[in-house]
Amino acid sequence: MNDEIGGRQRLDAIQQFRQARRRARLRKLLSRLTGRSDDLLVFDEVRRTLELAHPKLEARKVIPLDSIVGTVSRYHDFNRQFNPLSDSDEQRWARVKELMETQGLEPIEVYQVGDVYFVLDGNHRVSVARQFEAQTIEAYVKEFRTSVDLDPGDNIQDVVLKAERAELMEDTQLEEVRPGVEIKVTLPGRYREILEHIQVHRYYMGLELQRDITIEEASASWVDNVYCPAVEAIREHQVLEDFPGRTETDLYLWLKKHQADLEKAFDRQVPESDAAVDLIRRFGERFWNRVRRLRDRLVGRDELPLE
Repeated sequence: MNDEIGGRQRLDAIQQFRQARRRARLRKLLSRLTGRSDDLLVFDEVRRTLELAHPKLEARKVIPLDSIVGTVSRYHDFNRQFNPLSDSDEQRWARVKELMETQGLEPIEVYQVGDVYFVLDGNHRVSVARQFEAQTIEAYVKEFRTSVDLDPGDNIQDVVLKAERAELMEDTQLEEVRPGVEIKVTLPGRYREILEHIQVHRYYMGLELQRDITIEEASASWVDNVYCPAVEAIREHQVLEDFPGRTETDLYLWLKKHQADLEKAFDRQVPESDAAVDLIRRFGERFWNRVRRLRDRLVGRDELPLE
């Protein structure tokens, strides 16, 4: 009788594993369609990006399963929802599931970074628990201190961007001197470009005023006299409509570069408003949509008249 029950439990566990594998394949397809990564965060990458030092002493507590976003070593074996990625994992996964139901399992071991967690030991236990829609799991937690707030939905690019933004704010004190101004970019490296703009502005302020300029003074002046006027031009000409998925700060950087390119080409000053109009004309989505529609019409793909 016990053998019969054990056999049914093993078959049920294998069936649950195969359901989890089907979910993993579906998630992979959705990831390709949306362009949003479904990979687990790799702890070593996050540790390097955030320059994490040493964890605090270990504590035992109950943590939310949805806040487990990465792993130390098994990132090729599970996706972001901890669905298994390999059929060869079937027997081990099924065994963990059986143990969970018959004997219970030891707490997992995790690293905590902000409000998210990375599995040090217990990836299969997390996978089984998530398969059965558990909300929490018991864990031994070692916490790394960081000023960067990580969210469960963050991918590695989000982590990099948050780290770079935190560095910019620390270097420039922008949040203190101009707390109401949003500075947000969508690609790594651009916060460092913002810092370069402020440093150049600081240099010329010093030449003009014939004294040393603090970083706080330079940051405030850059916001008031450089950044905000450019953003006003971006808003006036509704430039964001032509660059979906980007931010005003992204467009500020593109606008200033485009303005500098125009001034070099024409050997004269170019107002930001004119640069904004030209940026739309050359690179805006509406312009290129019209070009594509014209192309399709000329080759007989579109019988509709152009707007």
